[in-house]
Amino acid sequence: MADQPDLTAESLAVLHDSAATRLLQPVRFGGRAVDTREFVSAVADLAATDGSAGWLAAMVNAAAHQVDGLGATAAEQVWGADPAALVTVGVGRGHLTTRRGLLHLTGRWDSVTGAEVADWLLLSAEFDGTARLVLVPRDGVELRRPDLRGLRAAGISDATVSDAIVEPGQVFDENPCRGGTFTAIAGAGAAAAVVGAAHGIWRAHVEQVRNRLATSFGSEDATERTSSAVTVARAASAIDAARLQLDASLHEPHVAAARAQQQAVTRTRTAADRLLSSGNRHALDGADPVSRGWLDVLAGYRLTIRLLQGVGD
Repeated sequence: MADQPDLTAESLAVLHDSAATRLLQPVRFGGRAVDTREFVSAVADLAATDGSAGWLAAMVNAAAHQVDGLGATAAEQVWGADPAALVTVGVGRGHLTTRRGLLHLTGRWDSVTGAEVADWLLLSAEFDGTARLVLVPRDGVELRRPDLRGLRAAGISDATVSDAIVEPGQVFDENPCRGGTFTAIAGAGAAAAVVGAAHGIWRAHVEQVRNRLATSFGSEDATERTSSAVTVARAASAIDAARLQLDASLHEPHVAAARAQQQAVTRTRTAADRLLSSGNRHALDGADPVSRGWLDVLAGYRLTIRLLQGVGD
C-alpha cells in the first residue's frame, strides 16, 4: 500500500498559524478558549476533511487546556515567549528521582500525538509515589516514529527521556485541571476526530458511487445498486448516532462520558469497515480516499480506546 504523506515544512508552517490549534489555548496568550461543544464540533469538521489534522488538533488543544489548568507558571513557560508555540501531552511511564539535590527524569511515553511538531511536551511521571507532570522542551526528548499506517501526518512518535535534569519549575502536581481532567477533554476530542474522519469516508464513498452510476449508463446490476444504497444508509445512520452519542457525553459525568465515547468510536469504526468492504471496490491503496480515511479511523479508534481504557470500566 502506498504510504500516506508525512508532515512537510509547509504543512508545519500552516499548522503553527492555524486557528484550529488555538481552540483551547487561553485568550491571554492569543488563543480562543472556546467551550467544549465548539471544540468537539471544530475537530469533527476538520477531521472530515483531513483525519490527521483533526486528530492533531484534538490532542494539542487538550494539552493546551491541561497547561492552562496548571496555572500561570506553566502557561508562561509554553506561550510567554511565543504565543504560537504548540504543546502536547505524553501519558506513560515516567519517573522522577532526586540525586544530589537535582531532579532527574527518565521514562517512555508511547504514541504521543504531535510530538514531532510540538515545542513542549507535558509528560506524566511518578515522584515519591505521587503523580506529577513535567514540562520538557522537544529538544530534550528522543523521538521515534512507531509503525502506524494511519494518521501519518499527525506527528505521532514514541518519546523517551533518559536521566535528564529538570528544574523544579518544570514539575507540576497532576491534579485535575479546572474544567475537567486531560482525559475528559482529550477523550471528547479524540472521539470527535474519529467520528469526523468516518464522516469524511462516507462522503468520499458516496461521491464515488455517484460518479460510478453516472458513467455506467444504467448497466450497473440492480441488486448491487440496492446493496450499495443500504450500506450507505446504514453507515450514515451509525455515524449520525455516534455523533449524537458523543454530543450527549459532554453533559455526562467523567466515567459515563468515557464509556459513551468508547461506544461512539466503536460504532463509527464498524460503519467505516462496512464502507471499506462495500462491493470490494476500495483497494487498500493510499490513492483511494476511502482506504486512506479508513486507516485514519482505525488508528484513531485504537488510540482513543487506549486513552479511555479503564476510565469507563
